[in-house]
Amino acid sequence: MPTTLRIALLAGLLALLSNLAVIGFIYWRTHDEAVSQMRQQVVEQDKVLTDVFRSGGERALSDAVQDTIAYADPLAVVALLDTKGKERIGNVEGMSQTHLSEGPRTTFLRLRGQPTPRRAVVIIHHLHNGQWLISGRIAGEGLAIKETLERSLIVALALALMLGLACGAVLARYVGLRIGNIAAVASRISRHDLSGRVPLSGSGDAFDRLSQQINAMLDRISGLMDELRMLTDSLAHDLRSPVSRLRAAAHAAAETPDPREQEELLGSVIRQADSLMRILTSVLEISRSEALTGRKQFSWFDLGELADELCEMYEPVAEEAGAAIKYDRPKRPVPLYGHRQLLAQAVSNLIENAVRYGASGGEIRIDVSSNGKDMRIDVADRGPGIPAELRAEALRRFGRLDSSRSKEGAGLGLALAEAIAHLHEGHLVLEDNEPGLRTALDLPLRPENEDARAA
Repeated sequence: MPTTLRIALLAGLLALLSNLAVIGFIYWRTHDEAVSQMRQQVVEQDKVLTDVFRSGGERALSDAVQDTIAYADPLAVVALLDTKGKERIGNVEGMSQTHLSEGPRTTFLRLRGQPTPRRAVVIIHHLHNGQWLISGRIAGEGLAIKETLERSLIVALALALMLGLACGAVLARYVGLRIGNIAAVASRISRHDLSGRVPLSGSGDAFDRLSQQINAMLDRISGLMDELRMLTDSLAHDLRSPVSRLRAAAHAAAETPDPREQEELLGSVIRQADSLMRILTSVLEISRSEALTGRKQFSWFDLGELADELCEMYEPVAEEAGAAIKYDRPKRPVPLYGHRQLLAQAVSNLIENAVRYGASGGEIRIDVSSNGKDMRIDVADRGPGIPAELRAEALRRFGRLDSSRSKEGAGLGLALAEAIAHLHEGHLVLEDNEPGLRTALDLPLRPENEDARAA
């Protein structure tokens, strides 16, 4: 059975059940109220007449019957029959003796002056003198309205069923159209076309939220595909030069007869091979960090101690470049839950960039701070800095602001630091140090997904 048909039938069934509940409640209330109200009137009228008979006897009862006929409403039923069932006084005609028995009942009888019998609720008493007292009421407008209402409710039930099926069909069509839009986009994806997007109705309903999530996922996939193509092009471009130099050095080493020159060329081959290894290792670490595979090695460590170790390691390099590293280690331990080795690599990249491009300012400052929820590692220099409009390019893989490629490096340092920050559910920020550049790793003290896994 098609899904749209099942939705239509389900909607029709729900509409039918809800209308059945409403109609049943209305029927129950109107039926009980109409019948109980008429029975209460019949009981009160019978009580009055029997009390008159007990207190005044047969003559007083005859007068009361006359007064009821004369002054009561035309739907009142009252009659006094002799012992043989013949009417002595009253407004009832055609009541046979076979119908006479003590107690309340619903029966058909004809009032005097009326052509047809009508349904009535009556109470019959067999008096101690052998006579019969009949008291009651004709089922008038109240029960007639009830019967009309019952018939109307049956018609309303049929209409509710048809309307429910119609509404179900409309709902099924709406759902089918919305799902069809999503299926069309999924079909385009299966044909390797990522340009399609699910249209939004603007209502903000569940389908719109699902469509927004799918569109955001497609945007992310398209971005990753573009980044992958750009990475492939950049990797091919950036590896071409070192591979060419490596090949040329190896060829020259193989051709030269001078052992000393051959040794120098082989050393160049090793340096070029090391450069290639660093590039490939950085690309691999970026991929692993973005795939979040390193979270299994998360543990608690003192970030202040890590920064102190890195400052001590890079102090000679900075002094050789003409700069001094300044770092005030926090007086208390700064615990962080993360991958110590990768964070060390990320901070090392930031320090290396500061030494390489900002040593001319003479000072490189490193700070570790915490606000109780997040952690920040700052590496600030007094060099030329990076203009705000070029910072996105600097964070891109193989993004290098030195278009001449005159300085060593593959343009992966900041990209790797950003990937490691993403692994820790943080981010890398580039800010103006006025003058110089401030690079900061903003990290949560403990990633949310690690809290959930620990719990």
